[in-house]
Amino acid sequence: MENNNKPLTEQEKLFCDLYANGEAPFGGNAARCYQEVFNDKTRMAKSRAMRLLAAPNVREYLQSLDELPYEEAKYMKAFLRENLTSIITECASAEYRDRKGTLLSPAALRSVAVNAAKALMELYPVKEAQVNKINIDGGNGEGGITFNVIVPQQSEPDKKEV
Repeated sequence: MENNNKPLTEQEKLFCDLYANGEAPFGGNAARCYQEVFNDKTRMAKSRAMRLLAAPNVREYLQSLDELPYEEAKYMKAFLRENLTSIITECASAEYRDRKGTLLSPAALRSVAVNAAKALMELYPVKEAQVNKINIDGGNGEGGITFNVIVPQQSEPDKKEV
């Protein structure tokens, strides 16, 4: 570990893979990963793990594990879009009943639909041309609801020179 420019050993790569992609209790837990890979059950395992994580070649390898190749990222974005869209569709209009047939409150489902819509908006941001606020007062001094209505920009047709 002294020479930080040397290539990683197989054990160090395994440590990084377990730390970055491992299931519980290993993923993100450097001490547990170090104990497992290096068979180190001493009290020094945590400090050794932290020292290993601080090494530039280990940090570089961990960063490379986080980067998705372009094709994988493109596929993942499409996959997320399709799943979020189906969640929004199902949760926004679905009606569920309990065992006795009593209609359940749609509030929880609507909340899931709103969160899925927010995640979708992070993937595909809409440029705001105009934002209008619509306020609905509760009356009698009670709270109201504010809706932000976003109107996407309309692209102008290409103007041909004559």
